[in-house]
Amino acid sequence: MNEEMDALPKAKIEKSRFNWWLWLVPVAAALLCAWYAGHDIIFAGPTITIYFQNADGLQEQNSFIQYRGVNIGEVKTLKLSEDRQRVAVKVQLDNFAAGIARQGSVFWIIRPELKPGSVSGLRTIVSGDYITVQPGNGTRTNLFIGAEKEPIEPIKALDIRLLSPKLDSLQPQSPVFYRGIQVGEVLDCRLSDDAREVVIHARIGEEYAPLVRMNSKFWDAGGINFHIGLFSGANISAESAQTLISGGIAFATPPDFQNAVTNGAIFILNEKSKDEWEKWSPAIPLYSVPSAMTNKTTWPDFNPK
Repeated sequence: MNEEMDALPKAKIEKSRFNWWLWLVPVAAALLCAWYAGHDIIFAGPTITIYFQNADGLQEQNSFIQYRGVNIGEVKTLKLSEDRQRVAVKVQLDNFAAGIARQGSVFWIIRPELKPGSVSGLRTIVSGDYITVQPGNGTRTNLFIGAEKEPIEPIKALDIRLLSPKLDSLQPQSPVFYRGIQVGEVLDCRLSDDAREVVIHARIGEEYAPLVRMNSKFWDAGGINFHIGLFSGANISAESAQTLISGGIAFATPPDFQNAVTNGAIFILNEKSKDEWEKWSPAIPLYSVPSAMTNKTTWPDFNPK
């Protein structure tokens, strides 16, 4: 039996010089995993927590934080705070955006919004809501209280108050016109301290502030104006298409205009204009606005407080 076994052919096993190639696949996979892990550790920026009253629209691992249109981080988790009054949004910043994590930085959520006369945030309908930031320059920190709205940057302007028995269609961001040109806007509306009238806080752009004088007249320019004349017939007009939706204010200054006003000046908001007001056409040099006739810049003695 043993002789028969010895007579059978035997397989000859030889090691191939190319066998080591087979180990390249798992080794390469391991190196790739290590590179990604190291990349996330080395190149990742700080993790910050932003507390919002409402994080509706944000999604874990799918929403981003942007600055000037560039993604600088990603939302990692969404959790209720311990007192359940806010939402703790944990954001992983990219390394190049680490400088954002400083005191004074203001974060808010961009959502689609319909405003009087304008629409904003439309691209979020496709890309989803996201967080944006106004960078600060304080010390390093990783805890922030998010703003509910975009912060309003302070600008040079003339602030005035208008008193009216009722609000009608006026609302924040309603325009203020002078001779059909928008020169300002309504900031807010509230009841007076004794609740007998409405106080409308409006802002006039710095360059147009010289137009507002102590004897200027303001009126409600919202809605449609309807006039009937004996010879001219019916005349229907509106200050602008925007005022039909959001309301508006117009004003005029007489030729014998008085001194310019300062911040806090109070005027009566008339229900409608008088024909003589709309015919007023005084020559008032505007602050830092080129003259249409001389193509030179005029600088009147005006400096809003």
